[in-house]
Amino acid sequence: MSERHESALLHFMVRAVMTPAIMLYGLYVLVHGELSPGGGFQAGAILAAGLILSWLTLGRKSESSIFSRRTLIVVTVLGMVLYTGTGILAMLFGGDYLDYGAIPLEWLDYALPGELTRRQMGVFGIEIGVALAVFGTLSLAADYLTAPRSGDEEGEEQ
Repeated sequence: MSERHESALLHFMVRAVMTPAIMLYGLYVLVHGELSPGGGFQAGAILAAGLILSWLTLGRKSESSIFSRRTLIVVTVLGMVLYTGTGILAMLFGGDYLDYGAIPLEWLDYALPGELTRRQMGVFGIEIGVALAVFGTLSLAADYLTAPRSGDEEGEEQ
């Protein structure tokens, strides 16, 4: 997975068509997660699949890849902090863990359209946290599983 495939047509299809379409669909699944099948876990898995596809085709060290291991670790931790922080924030304001209605976001009542509630915004925050954590975890797992081992140099006998 660290080497670049040499087909120009494959590069074009992955870079210009498939990866953007997969990423866009992952964002769609995230945004419409509470209204239709999907949500944070599915969105994170779809986004990770798009990134892994680009790694398989364009190479891990591609100029278009902005996701280093350190960046993926930060994304994963950020997702876990967002999820856990939302639950703890609700407890700090007198609610149960992940009781989104207890979080005092009265300013959102004026800023959001009439259909959206504080509870729905809390669910959306949780879904974003889950999506980031799943995306980072799956991408890191793929990166570590396909990384060359220290003794695996070409021409070296085993």
